[in-house]
Amino acid sequence: MQAGKQMKNRFLKQKKLIWIICITALAIAMGCVFAACSSAQAEVAGPVTASPDGQKADVAAPDVQTDSAKTAEENYSRWLNSHYSAKIYTQEMWLTDLLKALYPSNGNSIGGSAEGQLYSSLTRRYVAQTLFNAFDYQPKKCTAADLDRTDAALSTLVYYGFFIPDENGKVYPDAAITGEEYQQLLEELRRYTRLNGKTVLAFGDSIMYGRGNNDNGIADMICEKYGMRSIDHSVSGATFAEYPRRNVIPAQIESAAKMDIDPDIILINGGTNDMEFIPYGRPTDGYDAQDFDKKTYAGGFEYAAYLLQHYWQDTPVIYIRAHNMATVDDEKEQEYGELAITLSEKWRLNAVDVYNDADFSTEKPEIRDAYTIYKKKLGHADGIHPTALGYAKFYLPLICDELAAILA
Repeated sequence: MQAGKQMKNRFLKQKKLIWIICITALAIAMGCVFAACSSAQAEVAGPVTASPDGQKADVAAPDVQTDSAKTAEENYSRWLNSHYSAKIYTQEMWLTDLLKALYPSNGNSIGGSAEGQLYSSLTRRYVAQTLFNAFDYQPKKCTAADLDRTDAALSTLVYYGFFIPDENGKVYPDAAITGEEYQQLLEELRRYTRLNGKTVLAFGDSIMYGRGNNDNGIADMICEKYGMRSIDHSVSGATFAEYPRRNVIPAQIESAAKMDIDPDIILINGGTNDMEFIPYGRPTDGYDAQDFDKKTYAGGFEYAAYLLQHYWQDTPVIYIRAHNMATVDDEKEQEYGELAITLSEKWRLNAVDVYNDADFSTEKPEIRDAYTIYKKKLGHADGIHPTALGYAKFYLPLICDELAAILA
């Protein structure tokens, strides 16, 4: 029954898009007919002038317009016609690319566009509406200074990082899509095609779990964006090292291993809580689990990597290093973070380094307050837990690039 519902929804979605394209094509045809009729009428009738006595002359009088006025009128007419054609064409081109992404057939790839192509009719609002309906997204709220609260489509697209507010918190809903933005949208369509239906298994702490985003974390946002399946075992406050009354990440992995899970990719993060009270430890030279001191950060990280390879040997893993946090000692943050990158290389984990590769430092109050969750008792944001915008602007671009490259 569930399969039947999915097939029906897929059919209705495809039918909706086809209808939109048909209506667009009809508009083009009507525009062409109108332009042709107007031209023909002008050629047959010719200009009409008045006789000296005020009556219409039987024969058209000579054209009294100056050459410069005629040229200006012709240029305006030419510009108007080309602008109209570009408006309809670019909308149809976008819908065609979207249809190819959702329903690829006979190996057809998503089309590209020529350099310098005009996208004057493709606004962010229009693109948001088409993607929102095509991908059957559930409405999401994302703050932006000029975002209409009733515009569920654009709010949702901002939530998933298709459009990022600028430093003033503005999205500019009616801004035209540039050629560069169009190419990025095509890349998002390619990713949707490749990633749709795949399974993500996630482990980690509150950054993975999404404590600052209503418990909707990294894996959840990525899977919702691309139509994937999220199995998230992360827990707020988790550590790599064993510690009394703490959830530990190796235990999350052991728990998931007891389930019948065959993930396409694994996401893991951690280390922020270890920095608070867990000793650094000593990384080992080998790969024997008996050598790991699981009560230290280094030993806990290696044990987690060991378990991942033991249970899912052929599944690629991405380790995610968190952003620069004002609440954590700088020296510890660098020391523990660099060890995670080094151990990722040892255990052949792919690494996404948000700390070094994104401008997300909550030591800057304006960044802290704009992209992490507000805490009333502090009187400002906590600098630790990203909001939806924090994930969309700093985390998702890096992780999705790595994800798409691995699963290409």
